[in-house]
Amino acid sequence: MNAENQLPTPTAAGAARPKTGRGSKPRVNVPERREAFLLAASRVFLERGVGTATMQDVADAAGVPKILIYRIFRSKEELLDAIRDKVIAKIHEVWGEPARIYGGRLRGLVMAAREQPDPFLLVLRYSHAGVEGLGWRQKVEDAIAAYTLDRWFQTGPDAPPGAAARARYASRLNVGQFIELTIRWIEGETGLDDETLFRYVARIQREFHLASREAFQLGTMESDYRLPGEEPHP
Repeated sequence: MNAENQLPTPTAAGAARPKTGRGSKPRVNVPERREAFLLAASRVFLERGVGTATMQDVADAAGVPKILIYRIFRSKEELLDAIRDKVIAKIHEVWGEPARIYGGRLRGLVMAAREQPDPFLLVLRYSHAGVEGLGWRQKVEDAIAAYTLDRWFQTGPDAPPGAAARARYASRLNVGQFIELTIRWIEGETGLDDETLFRYVARIQREFHLASREAFQLGTMESDYRLPGEEPHP
């Protein structure tokens, strides 16, 4: 039998055939669409307020039917939680860096936030204000304080009894100041250039660190933190 008369090989039962031609639809990049919705929602919630803005407002800002928002986020609360988690994940990422320079992590967070400022400004503003019903303040403070406790307020062997509780308390004392300064830095409202502000923050953080260890009697501990421009400790 010549090739002209050969019958096509039948496909296996149930085998999927790729869609081609005019009836096919482009594949949706769900992570990309999710990120676009998060950014649009952050902008809307910042402009209109979390309590006022609706999912329809978010859909309008994203330029899609509302049903597409609900396919990824089942509720407004779930959407807000996703924005919060995005910001907290970046805090963990920046704070996980090994560098031990006062002010370095704050600057790193600000630089990251400037690429997508709306989610950060939304979460940090509402956290700083302590808006009831969102629970953002506790989660953001917990994330920041955990690193402060681990990096600055480990107790030394010569610390008086009760040092662990005092260290936990001390680790939360500068969180509100940290959040407010981060907001002002992202917005560019300090009147200082980035390098000057970095060095200013570094000196404040060093004094807070050392003074808190002394005041709360946390004992003797070696620290490898340094100011910008200082040589690493030998």
